[in-house]
Amino acid sequence: MRRGPGGSGTEPRCPPGSPRRPSTASGPGEGERGGGERGGGCPLTGPAERFPVGAVEAILRDVLRGHLQELPYEPGTCREMAKTIAEVIKARVKALLVPRYKIVVVTHIGQLNEQSMQIGSRCLWDPATDTFSSYVFKNTSLFALANVYAVYFE
Repeated sequence: MRRGPGGSGTEPRCPPGSPRRPSTASGPGEGERGGGERGGGCPLTGPAERFPVGAVEAILRDVLRGHLQELPYEPGTCREMAKTIAEVIKARVKALLVPRYKIVVVTHIGQLNEQSMQIGSRCLWDPATDTFSSYVFKNTSLFALANVYAVYFE
């Protein structure tokens, strides 16, 4: 056991290599200890609730269809529409009020011709807590891809 400020030896010990959660200590002499690490318990084990991937996919489908259903491809308009759609999606996902998740929204809109395109993304994350939702929309003249990345912030 690690000795606390009172030397009681009752403070829990975290597994080696695990980060520490900041303490709520506020009394004199209870501030930062050696090495810049703050006391407190072991970190939380993960989110209290999982990120609602299905609900986010429904938001993506609704927003893309609502904004792009009858829109013809026009480069300037689609450039602005991609920004607008990303902002709308982010606002609606944040309205779900899922705590402690950082939300990143990426949208692509392009002309639909007889070409193929591959869009890839790479992220550094924890597969136990982090996730994403994706939706592809097509009409007669354009395609759109919207990705929402949800990264848990402990």
